[in-house]
Amino acid sequence: MAAVVLSACHVTPETIKKVEQVVQVKKDATITCPTEQTDRCSIASPFADTFELATNKALNSMILLEHGEQSLLARLHLIRAARETIEIQSFIWVNDEAGHLVIRELLAAAKRGVKVKVIIDQLFSMGNSWLVTDIATLHQNLEFKLYNPVFQDAHTSAFEFFSAMACCMARLNKRMHNKAFIVDNKYGIVGGRNYQSRYYDWDESFNYKDRDVMAIGPVVDDISTSFRSYWQSPHVVPVEHLRDVSERILNGQRSNIDWQQPLSHKANSILEQATNQNVIKHTFFDDIIEVERVEYFSDTHDKPFNKKARKANDQLTQRIHTFFAEAKHKILIQTPYLIFSRPARKTLKKLRRQIPDLELLVSTNSLASTDAYYVYAISYKYKRFYLKKLGMQIYEYKDRPGTVAEDFAPHVIDEKTRFGMHSKSFVIDDYISMIGSHNFDPRSDVLNTESGFVIHSEAFAKALSEKIQVDMTDENSWVVAAKEQIPFFSHISGFIATISRKLPIFDIWPFRYSTSYKLKQGFPEVPPNHPDFYQNYEAIGNFPNVDLSSKQIQTIIISAFAGFAEPVM
Repeated sequence: MAAVVLSACHVTPETIKKVEQVVQVKKDATITCPTEQTDRCSIASPFADTFELATNKALNSMILLEHGEQSLLARLHLIRAARETIEIQSFIWVNDEAGHLVIRELLAAAKRGVKVKVIIDQLFSMGNSWLVTDIATLHQNLEFKLYNPVFQDAHTSAFEFFSAMACCMARLNKRMHNKAFIVDNKYGIVGGRNYQSRYYDWDESFNYKDRDVMAIGPVVDDISTSFRSYWQSPHVVPVEHLRDVSERILNGQRSNIDWQQPLSHKANSILEQATNQNVIKHTFFDDIIEVERVEYFSDTHDKPFNKKARKANDQLTQRIHTFFAEAKHKILIQTPYLIFSRPARKTLKKLRRQIPDLELLVSTNSLASTDAYYVYAISYKYKRFYLKKLGMQIYEYKDRPGTVAEDFAPHVIDEKTRFGMHSKSFVIDDYISMIGSHNFDPRSDVLNTESGFVIHSEAFAKALSEKIQVDMTDENSWVVAAKEQIPFFSHISGFIATISRKLPIFDIWPFRYSTSYKLKQGFPEVPPNHPDFYQNYEAIGNFPNVDLSSKQIQTIIISAFAGFAEPVM
């Protein structure tokens, strides 16, 4: 049945040919920059000198992009500075204020003569086929493609989504999670941010604490090479070849989107900053770090569809497990979803046996801050294993961190705005750093394509570690640690809990090994293995800042009865 459904969804070659003919006529061919102007009327960028220096020294310069709005500023500046090409990969693209602004800027660059290519994972992007139909016909220099479109449509309705879950779950789960932004093969941004307001501090209700890194230098060649392999992939489909989009194009249908509508004050403000060299220098140049060695790892485009490809040595997951296994004294991890895959758990357990004094610290989301409580529920199930067997120190990010004013732009944030962790990074032995899209979970290991930078640099590792450690302080995170032990009862309870947690269903033993803690006023911060920990901290329950609501109840139920779903979380 699945085969019949999928085959019926494909657009015929005859239809594709007709659509391409119509698209060529409909696409705007206007070029706003004189053809003899080789810079394509781009703005001057102070990063150009950094690139020349990096090229001459055969080294790469890296810039941590911690602040959401500043990461958007960097992208807008580079789009306006582009002279030849812009290439973008993203898991999510939403046509809200930030997403719409970036599309407008890409369209303006295309009209200057810059070749713009964008690949988006289809499942959670764009929101409707009307928008994608517009994008398909905006300009001859602007091309969009979608990865693994469900039922060969640009937009998946709720009915189609649940139909796909019923008939084609294996295919539905195979997603492109890469995030890459490349300009002129000189500048590349890689990390965790998608194109949606909540990644850039522009959402009134919820914003992410996320992280990107900008590379300037020879390593950007590797990002471009990976992008081109995806662009040519059979799993990546031009938007005009999709069923719902092709129908609208052939029927002459368009949306009512005004691509020249007046922008908001904050959009105009950030565009003004993006064209100001002094602002760019002041914002970014103090944070440039020249690194000894940087590698870009990207999974192959067919990883989710090909077991042999998944086992290839150049896949990001294999590299991460290797780095973990070779750690000597410290692993510092930040991830939104604390669900290590079985191979990762085995690697870390073996490492703990080999190096009893290993520091293993993790910064992640609390139930209050997470955007996926069902994933947190599986993490909740493994807390005892992480703490007792792996010796992990766990810090869970607050939904209202204390450093809001320093970490987020103030435009739309108020006392009701919630915050969540979305950064994906690690630092090993104060020297090797990774920043990318990989969540260190089963999905990233098997079902998603992922990408990231691995940076070999003591200076960069120090800068990244300091950022993560601030997120782990008491004002920003709660500490998850073992409860104070009760003689005999704790031992018996732990034995029963160990058996219960191993069950994929009916994990119903109510007594938990751990709980969350906050620092008592006037006491110094210490790690959970410090002898003064229970004197300095007070227990506040498993789900601080979460009322006994449907979210908390569902978290407990999923943890108890849905352990079997761990591989797809």
